[in-house]
Amino acid sequence: MKPELVALGESLIQFNALSRGPLRHVTLYERHIAGAETTVAVTARRQGISSGIITRVGDDEFGKAILAWLRGEEVDVSQVRIDPDAPTGIYFVQRGFPIPSKSRMFYYRSGSAGSRLSPSDIDPEYIGSAKVFHVTGITPALSESAREATYKAVDAAYRDEVTISFDTNIRPVLWRSEERAARVLKPIIEKTDILFTDPADSRILLGETELEAILRGFLSMGVGTVVVKMGEKGAVAATSSERASADSIPVYVEDPIGAGDAFAGTFITSQLKGRKLKESLERAIIAGTLVVTVRGDEEAIPSESDIDANIHI
Repeated sequence: MKPELVALGESLIQFNALSRGPLRHVTLYERHIAGAETTVAVTARRQGISSGIITRVGDDEFGKAILAWLRGEEVDVSQVRIDPDAPTGIYFVQRGFPIPSKSRMFYYRSGSAGSRLSPSDIDPEYIGSAKVFHVTGITPALSESAREATYKAVDAAYRDEVTISFDTNIRPVLWRSEERAARVLKPIIEKTDILFTDPADSRILLGETELEAILRGFLSMGVGTVVVKMGEKGAVAATSSERASADSIPVYVEDPIGAGDAFAGTFITSQLKGRKLKESLERAIIAGTLVVTVRGDEEAIPSESDIDANIHI
């Protein structure tokens, strides 16, 4: 059976500091499976939507850990390539410093297996048989070959009228300049049906940080549904004819990394199940909120029943 949701992006190993503060003083870490698109694929699967991931991992112990995790989550791994010549990418998470409740990522992924994603890894038929194709702005930033793989995948989805979901997810450390990020990502946005973004990314892409201008700008580019994540201010989703908003849920933040991807995966899943815009947004916020309460991107991703349990609290 072909997956309903297909995601493209690097699966990674995350080392999350057990203590807060600068990494130079940290001695103990937890190992987690991570990667923006990987988290979306796991989110969809936990909420009853079949999913698959297109990625590359190294022929090493970390690559084996990622494959075991994905298989355990029942994510289709038929499109995962094992690269014998490059290591699985890793990154470290510094929590609560220099800004309390915020985390900072330190990447060690240059030359990784995931950065070697290329057009040859893309099977247009695999993507074309899905209902949704998801990618983020991280993948085309990894390398020239990963950028071309992203374009090929987006073109395949667009040609076969697969819903394209795109999270701008701009990581400045991965781009040579903001101008380059905007130039590479705009052609993807122009083919996007569901766009996830925030004011920081919108400043780079549109030169706008005000909500109304962001919504107007992306809708005018042909995006079907624009979802703006605003942290403690909640989120807003809009189409050309409808708008919905949802408040954030105050909780203790252990680590915010991964929350946006659980949010996106839940919103996509809710839309696939025919839920209204506002309900999809509210369920997405619950998912993102649960993820920030633990270390690790994927351990606290909720099932449908987990979200239901929070709706009337």
